[in-house]
Parts: sequence; C-alpha cells; structure tokens
Amino acid sequence: MTADPAGAAAFYSGLFGWTPGEVFALDGRAVAGLLPGEPGRPGSWLCYVSAVAAEDGVAAVLDAGGSVLVPAHDRGPRGRAALVADSAGAVFGLWQRGTSGGAEAAAEPATMCWTEVVTWDEASAVEFYGRAFHWSERKSEIAEGVDHIEWFVDSRTVGGLSVMDERYPAGTPAHWRVTFEVEDCAATIARCLELGGAVLTGPLDLPVGHYALLADAQGGTFGVIELSDAILDTRL
Repeated sequence: MTADPAGAAAFYSGLFGWTPGEVFALDGRAVAGLLPGEPGRPGSWLCYVSAVAAEDGVAAVLDAGGSVLVPAHDRGPRGRAALVADSAGAVFGLWQRGTSGGAEAAAEPATMCWTEVVTWDEASAVEFYGRAFHWSERKSEIAEGVDHIEWFVDSRTVGGLSVMDERYPAGTPAHWRVTFEVEDCAATIARCLELGGAVLTGPLDLPVGHYALLADAQGGTFGVIELSDAILDTRL
C-alpha cells in the first residue's frame, strides 16, 4: 500500500522487472498487488492469509484476540478481503478467493519466497495464529543465536515468525514482512539505491543464502534473498 502508486510502480518495475498495474505481473503472471494508501504515510507491504470465507476469518481473528481494521468487503470479481491485526497489532489481510487466488508465479527470481510475522512476543504470536488459523510451529536456529519459527498447515509451510531483540529500535511495532527471491543480492542492493531506496540491514550471509532488508522509495520495507545452492538444489 502506498500514497504514491506511480512512484511504487516505477520502483518495483525497475527493481524486479515487473509490469506495473493494479496487479504487478512477471511475464504475464500476477506476482503482487498495488493499493492506494493514506497520504503522508510511508508505504508498506500487506501480507494476506487465505480464507474460505472472509467473514469466518474475521470471526476467528476476533476470537483469538485480534482486531478488525476494515470489515470483509468485495474486491470486484477477484475476491473478498478484510484488513485485520493480530493480538500484538501486526496488520495483515484476509483473502477469500474469487477469480484471483493470489500470486501466480513462485520459486523463481523476482517472486515472493517467504513471509513472516516479526514480533516482540513469541508466545503471544504462537497462541494467536494457532488459535485463529490452526497453524502449528517448528523452531530452528537460522544463525548463531537467532531462532526462527516456521508455521505449518498439515505438512505445508505457510510462513514464519521472527522475534525482535535489541537490534531493533525500541517501540518498533509488530509487523508482517515479505521477502523476494533474487539472482544476485549485491546487484539488487545497488539497484535499490539507484532507484531511491535504502538498505536497512545486510547483506547478511545466512545458511539459506545472502539476505538484505531494504526499503523502497516510499518507505515500504521488504527483504531480498539470493538463495544458497543447497536450497536451490532441492527444487531439482
């Protein structure tokens, strides 16, 4: 979401080669949306959780201790949506599929490869998402001293959870973060800077690949990762 859709369209088409529009496309396949935001507010990425019925998803969020920011509403023939927040205030969307089920491209450069909630309170997040969506979790150490949780529905990974620590400024609100796969992390960082963006963290050398946290020219934050050969080999 951004108060400057034209600026965001120019940034992401320049960074990832996407064709801009209400829905960004990569080689004709939907990869992301573009929604107008409130004037004066920085841009932000909005992650969605799929719901069989948007109203039922809203009820589940409320029952788990979350809140509703925008009730369920039609988005034309593409589907129904609602804007909600978890018990710590992390904002995300609910999406009831119509003609659109979301991104049509994945597991390749310039597409989303990961999404996660970033919060101060691990236990609260585990309780909320487990209760609202029946997600189960598995914890692992992605770097020395850095724990990470993966969310599962049955045996399928649906996202993750990262816990903020002293490296984050005090008062940083809980939020959802999206990460995109790239071929070359260093080149993507350089291109981001050329387009008026910023580097917030990294590049970091992680077991899963080279990662950086960036901000677009409108202030929206997102991650990029050049996946390790070990991860890419699992696709063969």
